[in-house]
Amino acid sequence: MIRAILKRSKITLIFVLLFAIIGIFTFFQLPQREIPETEVNIGTVSTVYPGATVDTVERSVTNPIENSLQSIDGIKELNSSSAAGFSTIIVEVEDGKDKKEVFSDVRQAVSDASASFPEEVFDPEINESTVKMPIVSYQLTSDNRESFQDIKDEIDRWKTEVEELSGVSGVAVKGLPEEQILIELKLGDLKESGLNVSDVMTAINDEYYPTPLGKEEINDEVVQLTVDHYSTLDEMEKVFVGKNPGGESVLLGDIADVKISPKEAEDIITFEGKPAVSFTAFVQQGEDIPSVDDRVSSKVEELSDNLPGDVELVPYYSQASLVTDIFKGLFTSLAISVLAVIVTTAVGLTGSGVFVVALAIPISVLAGLIPLPYAGVDLNQISVIGAIIALGILVDDSIVMNDNIQRRYKLGDSALTGAVNGVKEMWVSIVTSSLAIVFTFLPLVFLSGGNGAFIRALPTVLITTILASTLAALVFVPVLRYMLYSKTKKKISDSPGLLGKPLDKLADWYADGILRRFSKKPLLTAVLGLVFTTAIFGLIAFTPFEFFPSADREEVTIDVTLPIGTTLEETSDTLAEMEDRMKTDEGVYETSVFAGTGLPNLFNSSLENSGDNTGQIVARVDRENQTAQGLIDDWTEKLRTEFPDAVLFMETIEQGPPAGAPVTVTVSGPEMEKLLELRDSIKDDIGKLETNLVVDNVGELSPVQEYVPDREALEENGITVNQISQQIRLATEGIPLKAFDNGVTKRDMNLVLGGNNGEIDLSALELPAAGGQNPAGPPKLVGLDELVNVEKKEEIQQIPHVDGERAITIRAFPENEEGYEEKVQNIVDDAGKDVGSEYSLTLGGENEAQDSFFSEITILFTIVIFLVYLLIALQFNSLSMPFLVLVAVYLAIAGAILGLFVTQTPISFLAVMGMVSLTGIVVRNSIVLIEFIEQRLGDGMHVKEAVVEAGRARLRPIVLTAITSIVALIPVAVSGDALFTPLAVTIISGIAFSVILTLLIVPALYLVFDRFRGKKRQRQAVEE
Repeated sequence: MIRAILKRSKITLIFVLLFAIIGIFTFFQLPQREIPETEVNIGTVSTVYPGATVDTVERSVTNPIENSLQSIDGIKELNSSSAAGFSTIIVEVEDGKDKKEVFSDVRQAVSDASASFPEEVFDPEINESTVKMPIVSYQLTSDNRESFQDIKDEIDRWKTEVEELSGVSGVAVKGLPEEQILIELKLGDLKESGLNVSDVMTAINDEYYPTPLGKEEINDEVVQLTVDHYSTLDEMEKVFVGKNPGGESVLLGDIADVKISPKEAEDIITFEGKPAVSFTAFVQQGEDIPSVDDRVSSKVEELSDNLPGDVELVPYYSQASLVTDIFKGLFTSLAISVLAVIVTTAVGLTGSGVFVVALAIPISVLAGLIPLPYAGVDLNQISVIGAIIALGILVDDSIVMNDNIQRRYKLGDSALTGAVNGVKEMWVSIVTSSLAIVFTFLPLVFLSGGNGAFIRALPTVLITTILASTLAALVFVPVLRYMLYSKTKKKISDSPGLLGKPLDKLADWYADGILRRFSKKPLLTAVLGLVFTTAIFGLIAFTPFEFFPSADREEVTIDVTLPIGTTLEETSDTLAEMEDRMKTDEGVYETSVFAGTGLPNLFNSSLENSGDNTGQIVARVDRENQTAQGLIDDWTEKLRTEFPDAVLFMETIEQGPPAGAPVTVTVSGPEMEKLLELRDSIKDDIGKLETNLVVDNVGELSPVQEYVPDREALEENGITVNQISQQIRLATEGIPLKAFDNGVTKRDMNLVLGGNNGEIDLSALELPAAGGQNPAGPPKLVGLDELVNVEKKEEIQQIPHVDGERAITIRAFPENEEGYEEKVQNIVDDAGKDVGSEYSLTLGGENEAQDSFFSEITILFTIVIFLVYLLIALQFNSLSMPFLVLVAVYLAIAGAILGLFVTQTPISFLAVMGMVSLTGIVVRNSIVLIEFIEQRLGDGMHVKEAVVEAGRARLRPIVLTAITSIVALIPVAVSGDALFTPLAVTIISGIAFSVILTLLIVPALYLVFDRFRGKKRQRQAVEE
């Protein structure tokens, strides 16, 4: 086949060029983003039950939905929270299951469960995607917060027009209260009418939402049946409510005022101390970040021309600028790596060899890009780093093939024969070593969870690029060397390359001076080398560990939770005091406050549980004077000391998937009182350890005012508990009605008691008695103070569930993680001794997730070793020979640990990925060396001479391939990037250490194995 390809070399080059062009086209079509886009396997079911208590929400809403969801196949875990007036259920889908199919079943199950809900419960909202990726955010600032109400319609127009842009999934506006339709009942007129709240609610719903009539066949024609009804807000006051005691009709306008009013604010935002409104756009999945950012920025700039003079638009966040900066640095590293690899190859190759290898690099990279869109991989930090790593590996095949063809030409072969023989001698080794790399990285594609999704682009890019480089080495390199040698027939130098003669001297010294000497005592050489290598593994204990490092960013977020009962205004004032304190730090150049629901997922930060008593502060640091981590270290304890009532946590962006608390304890069981006792006991014990913060998902008890009905008085007056609830609700938050929606505008509707402010006066709230009054006169009214008694008490804020069982999760953030988990485990064991079989305590958290990752990566690494072993066994037709090759892996991992220790680079997620990667990278050297020995033995050479000559012939390609792999990663290693430096250091030190010891230990072990094989052959001969 290779002979046929060489004879059609020009046509072959055209096909190669075509693949390169397709690769260029693919490169410009790949979406760019900061980190890999991962699909989150969770969704939510949210249900509003206005005014309901925590236990009522749990009993009436959460439990029925969870019971319906339990039987659905494909759900991994259910987590729920029942709070006052609100139920949230988080549905986690099993890996490998079709999320859309599972949520189709979820919708049906929720629909079935909602049939049993009380009438006041709103329809559940099901959201398959809970994570929104912000692409651009702005702050609109003004000296006067009232100015924002004047631009409410303008901001609504912004929201509509930006959401219509291609690639935008939605827009979040914070700090600007939404509008609602407020129906204010006139208390006096309502009393005189003899009507009640239920009459008003029924009248509005019956008029605006009549029962659909469907279709009917009339005169052989199917027609849609409808009832003419009110549909505009202007008509609402004309709604007929009922008749008064005098028999006169009562319209809604007679007993209520209907108006559009702002809702109570959920957020108070400031930017640099000035009132602000946050405007954030989110990107759709799979979109190119710079393109969408450009569309949104252009539209917002266009819309901002209509802003009044007292409102300023300030750009606050742009993911595209981050992406641009990241790719600028990565592409610079890639360009430097390409140049360094080419220069390195010039050290030991001829001019034509350098030219061939230099062309093979872009061809391999571009061809490797072609499958990426079909594998769901885009351009991000991980995929570009994958290309840089591949760069140092992919030239190996071309160097080895070029070197062997060059050797054939030096032996006197013709242009065609030399190329054909060169390929024949090396294609098995090249294919085997390339498949070893593929087998190494392929299992990583199936790494589960967020870590797997985060890293998946790296092995995918490496696999596609290495396969492309293998084809380039087997086809492109021979074709080009054949064409160049055919035209020039230039004599091949005995010592090609800039350092050809020194390399030849090094090869001779290695073969004659080192191998001949060590081959006299091969067993001692191998044992000493392996003992020395094994000792290096002990350095793990002295090497720092960091699963995912903090990003080198300027943003620090401060999550703040104040005591229950703190108003939103008080929360905003407290956060402003914290902000003023932090501004005294010279390293802080900008601050913003998000009181209420917190950030719109900016800087990978948001609040899980929010309310009037929560908020976040964002501080940006001047990295010339301060670092994000430095600000956290300087201010965490200061703020906690100065604001003792606040639960406060400072963090910066972490490079990698979202991480939780280092240690969590989940307490499960049927009775909340017992769970709360266990929670308090465990939190107290954990707090005695070296702990920065201990929090849970229930929180402190919140104050409750309970209205206890006088049952005899209710029975005497014919009044129900629900009537009392409605009357009190009217006087407080109001009773929410079904949203007003005319197809153009959708607004919430709320029914309230007009003129009622401040503390409730029960005597002023009256209900009509059921009997005893004159039918022609006004009804008998009874004050609520005669019907209920007021009691003060405290209740929990929410009731969390895990898989339908009540469960409280405690999160702990230690000062020092070393040995912390074991101490917490002891606390959990002690607490769980006498709790009974109905209760359980489990330890989890980020540390457990890390342990799970290392367990999974150990299994995958075992699979990798096994696949590589089988591959080499097939190549050499031997079950013992693969052990010689795999020794290089052991040496490489030891070298990686040594490199991390010497540089004090943390052992991290990507450092572990680098160790796994070394498996595929370093086996090539052993394969090339042993393959040559086997070939020389086949020619009848003595084993020691074969080992010596193999060292002489293969030192140059082994050294060159190692150096090219190293120099390709040096720009990354010295870049200072906290995420990728451990990866680069791991691979560089692993390759360097492995090459040095492989050249000593593998030949020695080969001689030892050959002795055993020789004795085995002798025994077989004797037996025969």
